[in-house]
Amino acid sequence: MLRFFILVSLLLVSLEANSKQDGLAYLNTIREHAGLIKLKTNKSLEKAAASHAKYLIQNQRNGHYEKKGKYAFTGTTPSKRVIKAGYPTTFVMENLSINTKGYAKSIDNLFSAIYHRFVFLNFDKDEIGFGSAFSKKKKKIKRAYVYDIGSSGIAELCDRSFSMEHGVYYMKNICKQSTKMVPKSLFEEKKDEIRRKNRDIILYPYVGQRNVWPAFYNESPDPLPGYKVSGFPVSVQFNPAYYKNVKLNSFRLYDGSGKEIKEIKILQQKNDLNQLFGKLEFALMPLKRLEFNTTYTVLFEAVADGTRVKKRWTFKTIKPKEILYRITKNKTNLTVLSGSTAVLYMVPGSKKDIIHSYRSRGGVKVTFLDQNTLEVTFPKRRSSGRVSLDVGKKKVFFEVQ
Repeated sequence: MLRFFILVSLLLVSLEANSKQDGLAYLNTIREHAGLIKLKTNKSLEKAAASHAKYLIQNQRNGHYEKKGKYAFTGTTPSKRVIKAGYPTTFVMENLSINTKGYAKSIDNLFSAIYHRFVFLNFDKDEIGFGSAFSKKKKKIKRAYVYDIGSSGIAELCDRSFSMEHGVYYMKNICKQSTKMVPKSLFEEKKDEIRRKNRDIILYPYVGQRNVWPAFYNESPDPLPGYKVSGFPVSVQFNPAYYKNVKLNSFRLYDGSGKEIKEIKILQQKNDLNQLFGKLEFALMPLKRLEFNTTYTVLFEAVADGTRVKKRWTFKTIKPKEILYRITKNKTNLTVLSGSTAVLYMVPGSKKDIIHSYRSRGGVKVTFLDQNTLEVTFPKRRSSGRVSLDVGKKKVFFEVQ
């Protein structure tokens, strides 16, 4: 029996490692397509990320902060947690998501949230730790994925010793020893070393990207207060190694027929309510969901350090594998094949119109794809009674053949 349990344990560890490797490969593929270098794995960052994921599950919490005295507590902030895990510097960023299924879906969700996207597309970070935790019990938070991202160059500085020199500016509170003084010029130099390995301007979705999910739902803090559902954000970031000041002239989005989408909000440093945008970061937020299986065109114009910059590119939203039904009426009748699967897109009627619950009859099996989209599998028989689905005020009746 002992041998059996050891084998099971080794298998679970192996599966976990493969999952992290797949997740890192997925994130790095996105970064490379966008024009950024790959992130490498760091064991201390992994340890910190795993400990926070465990804390979130054990205490049923969501967010970047921990409370001292709670089970699995390792530090109140990401900076303190990475230091405790053995990372030399507090110069880190953290992303996390809950209740997504798998690293790829978790990463996709974070890319739909503009502040978290900028963390994954950061110019001066080059290493990362993945952490996850799960619960099979009936809990509100069943899965947690945490990503701690750092800079090897800054970590290297914190492992060195420096003598104080007259006329040199120093920084503290960036290393494990908070009083340790690091020359500011070297700190900036190490950041620029990584920045210069990356492209000068990062566009996202990247040029020609496919399978983009068309919606954005929520983020904390919230970049679009009052909106529970909106469209996938489009962003442009200028590399601070090459640019100092950028003035935005125009940022436009066009649908598949070439018609400009007018219902948008442009976010930049001067109007970001949460003050999280840098002066070189810009985002176009569609105020309505984008459509499935549609090619969108973006036109961006700005003046960067006195030089005109113009970018035009396209991306395409995802086409569901199954047949897609776009539901707009309160009552809809559909004819479907027994045992088949379809996707029901319940088109939101307002900025707050999301699915809170559903009721199915006749053996219909339902899975959420997002808060307005359901994957529905029909019974493997012809309908002898009512087969239907109630979603809020919308009712869908199915004739199963």
